[in-house]
Amino acid sequence: MTDAALAPDLLGALLGALASRPGAVPKHLYPSAGTLYPVQAYVILRNAAAQAPAGSHYYDPDTHELASLSSETPSAPDGSTPTVLLLLAAQRAAIAPVYGEEAEAFCLLEAGYMTEVLRNAADGLALRDAGDPATHADLIRACRLEDSHLPLVCLAVEETKR
Repeated sequence: MTDAALAPDLLGALLGALASRPGAVPKHLYPSAGTLYPVQAYVILRNAAAQAPAGSHYYDPDTHELASLSSETPSAPDGSTPTVLLLLAAQRAAIAPVYGEEAEAFCLLEAGYMTEVLRNAADGLALRDAGDPATHADLIRACRLEDSHLPLVCLAVEETKR
């Protein structure tokens, strides 16, 4: 872990890979079943970055902004404390009515596509799997996830030398 905040331009570029693009229907750099985009991104900042205070945040892909959820900065599921944690969680209520039993499989695919888009945008950053978020109650609480959420992926994000 490093105590330094992530450079705002790096964090912005990374999250920008998940931003929606203008159009009649939301467009992203990754596919989603039925263009429903049920997988949401949550960001835990150990230190303030740009306009965002330390704590847990929801990333809004439409406005490309972080919405503060809590001041909590839980460790990663693997016990590490990286500068930034990125949690991908599916909102089952957004997809289950359309895809029923297939919903979870489609959410896992979407999270995989999102992870690959993030890795491609991670110039100057190291991303690594930080453990199973579904088993980490502190992370779920800090991100204010509901019972209808399914935590899928947790990535540790740290700056590499520039």
